Amino acid sequence: MHHLTSPEQQRTNLAKGGRVYHNLTKKIKKEQTMRDIAGDTKTARRPSGLIKAGSDYKFPVHSSTRAQDEEEGVGDGNDLDFILPKLNVCILIVGTHGDVLPFCSLAKQLQEHGHRVRIATHDVHRQTVTSRSIEFYPLAGDPKQLSQWTVESGGRITGEARAAMADPSVLKKKDAMLKEIYTSCWGAVSEPDPLSPYYEMFGNMNDSMKSNPNFVADAVIANPPCQTALDVCEALAIPLHIMFPQPWYYGTVEYPHPFSGLSYDKPASSTGTQAMANYASYSIFEGVLHANFGRFINHWRARTLKLPTIPWNHNFSNRIAHCDIPFSAMWSPSFCPKPQDWPEQCQ
Repeated sequence: MHHLTSPEQQRTNLAKGGRVYHNLTKKIKKEQTMRDIAGDTKTARRPSGLIKAGSDYKFPVHSSTRAQDEEEGVGDGNDLDFILPKLNVCILIVGTHGDVLPFCSLAKQLQEHGHRVRIATHDVHRQTVTSRSIEFYPLAGDPKQLSQWTVESGGRITGEARAAMADPSVLKKKDAMLKEIYTSCWGAVSEPDPLSPYYEMFGNMNDSMKSNPNFVADAVIANPPCQTALDVCEALAIPLHIMFPQPWYYGTVEYPHPFSGLSYDKPASSTGTQAMANYASYSIFEGVLHANFGRFINHWRARTLKLPTIPWNHNFSNRIAHCDIPFSAMWSPSFCPKPQDWPEQCQ
């Protein structure tokens, strides 16, 4: 019998770490844009880039933002004063070489700020990652085959349906590979690299990678094809941050989901049929995935993660958006500005 919980309880469980992370990022953003009232009011006071692990960082109390902070539940300006700990950060990536490289740069930046970083992606990318002295964990799946299937379907839901009708065995093979990828995400955040006993044979491994192969994540960064990233974060009660160079999860009237096949022409009205179709395309896409993989993921959640199952209906299909998980769009706002109807956690 399925263990069903209310939507409110599900959101609490799924975003246990994410909401704390979201409040922290909101506070950092306020500090970055705060004016120095003691000096030139045109000069913003900014921390330089990421906050370094092990360093004191105190958020100053500012009279103009105190009331808003308390209203939003962020705090009084002092409750987030802390020494930032060193974190084990796992970056989950499903995709090709071009998907992995930007996250290698991010991993190096996090390392420079004192954090331990592991990139979990397909085994074919192992050399790309370890040659940069970044820890690695192999996810299942063949990125070349996944890319080929996407090309054959035209990157559209309708194309996937046509391909399945033309050759049902293709859909069966794809589903099997995706399920292997989804379940391998748990080892990525909680187990040593299977090749860790042989690290001494690799010349590009740093000392920490050789001496401490055990790894349990404190935070996860993932791209959307890692469908079970939220589940493994729930199991560990840690925050999740989604990053991708395409819009995903969070609907907007300005343009449709990349896999929808809808036109990218600018809608004539924000309340017109095209605009509404654009917005709905994000939930529809997640609904299709949930209908296809929801039962499998539920069995895996209960059997492996020891978590309650997710009700198998459309109200729970887009859990990332429902839980307000932060999303970083990996493109310049000069190229494509942030949609006006995106929530604050999307940047």
